[in-house]
Amino acid sequence: MWDKLKGARDWFIDQSNPIKLGIVIFLGVITILIIFLLLSSVMPNDAPLTGDALTKYEASCIVISFQDLNSSLNKYNGQHFKFTGQIVQITENNGVTDIVLAITPINGGWSPTDLIFVTYNAKTTFNVGDAINVYGDVSGSYTYISAALGELNIPKITARYIELEPNTSPAIVPVPFTSIPNNSSNNTTNTSGSGTVTPTNPTTPTNNSNQHSTTPT
Repeated sequence: MWDKLKGARDWFIDQSNPIKLGIVIFLGVITILIIFLLLSSVMPNDAPLTGDALTKYEASCIVISFQDLNSSLNKYNGQHFKFTGQIVQITENNGVTDIVLAITPINGGWSPTDLIFVTYNAKTTFNVGDAINVYGDVSGSYTYISAALGELNIPKITARYIELEPNTSPAIVPVPFTSIPNNSSNNTTNTSGSGTVTPTNPTTPTNNSNQHSTTPT
């Protein structure tokens, strides 16, 4: 092995300066590409999309019911979906928006039990009661602490784009949580929420990744 390395070094030394420069540039580009690929594999890509990238991403998103998603959460992890629903809780902290979204329309309103947790790596101007379209990736589940239900797991979606959907019912569903989840910082701003009710027959997924609690630390 050492002999091969020594031979490669001697060959490089014997080359002309333009060839040496080309080899150095080539090796540098390869090194940068390898580093980029390694970082991409370990760092989640959750930045909001725009332009052609957004158009392609929207085209890749499909619609799924809450029941299908909730019953096979592991199966759909990482896949792209579009959800339409109404905001029942929203917080913004350190430039990240977290939303609890009701996604199943019932009787001119929205089911208070069919909820997803949406995290979006950008600020928004949305409020409780707004109907929105969310384009994002399934990212496991998110855990709340509810006074009425105890620990409650709902599907988590990492959004890549969110837009207003003005053509849906304006009825606001009551949120079944007594408080919003704490992040690592307690400096939560722009928080909105609605009253507490006790929903019936909630469906709880078994995937408990990315758990968070509403209990202050």
